[in-house]
Amino acid sequence: MARHRSKSAMDPRVCAASAAVALVVVAVVVVLSLFGGTETAPEPSGPQIPDDMVLVNDLYEGERLAPKFDIALNTYDTSQFVAQGDFLTYDGAVMGVDVSEHQGTIDWQAVKGAGMEFAILRIGYRGMTEGLLNLDATFEENYQGALDAGLKVGVYFFSQAVSQEEAKEEADFVLEALNGRELSYPVVFDWETPIPSQDLPAEDLRAYNMSGEEVTSFAKAFCQRIEESGRKACVYTNKHMAYNAFNLEELKDYPLWYAEYQPAPSLYYSFRIWQYSASGTVPGISGSVDLNLCFEPY
Repeated sequence: MARHRSKSAMDPRVCAASAAVALVVVAVVVVLSLFGGTETAPEPSGPQIPDDMVLVNDLYEGERLAPKFDIALNTYDTSQFVAQGDFLTYDGAVMGVDVSEHQGTIDWQAVKGAGMEFAILRIGYRGMTEGLLNLDATFEENYQGALDAGLKVGVYFFSQAVSQEEAKEEADFVLEALNGRELSYPVVFDWETPIPSQDLPAEDLRAYNMSGEEVTSFAKAFCQRIEESGRKACVYTNKHMAYNAFNLEELKDYPLWYAEYQPAPSLYYSFRIWQYSASGTVPGISGSVDLNLCFEPY
């Protein structure tokens, strides 16, 4: 008997049709791969943010990059800052001043009567050129006057340390000057970048070329020494220092005293005290004075 063969196996027209179908399938696969029919990783769009930075929406600068720190964020409600006369208020916060010998003799009873509840007094400073340690000329009278008027008191030291040893020396100077005096508010480390001028060129400013890593280590050394004595420590900063110098994660054990002279503070990270003016006027103080809000009163 002759073997039967199927039509497809022997008909050339069927073979041609099958080849045509195969070509169509291949073409479809190619088109889909070209135009997104298959899953591929999307191309990145926009500027790439470095791993150690975060994109923030700054109140005054718009979108900008800030260093990424694993610390608490600023959650203050900007709509709750209210101007009352010459002062700003915020629900739950208390008002205060910080002063030095530049304010001269102060009528602390009048300061208290104006609504101030705390004062942070300069206790001393390191010279910007020779680096000598100095006691503020009005610390003694300001401490007693503020306390007698019923204000809570803290102190700050203006540092120009160029080493951790100098920062510890400054802390010891503060502790010795306090001589056991009680404080309700903290001891503040205030290191500020020296700014050259015609009278003080950069080469005369001993702390001019300090790096952020170095300054962070100075702040930490000072604060550790203060807290070892049983007192509370704090670090003073502004936005430039917070974003371009200090490693705030290294200082997360110490609250920040933040300076920004605007209607509301814009720092991305949390702070406890806000210095909102360097040109305030308060009854009992001649000339201008720094004004502050403390959001978590001591």
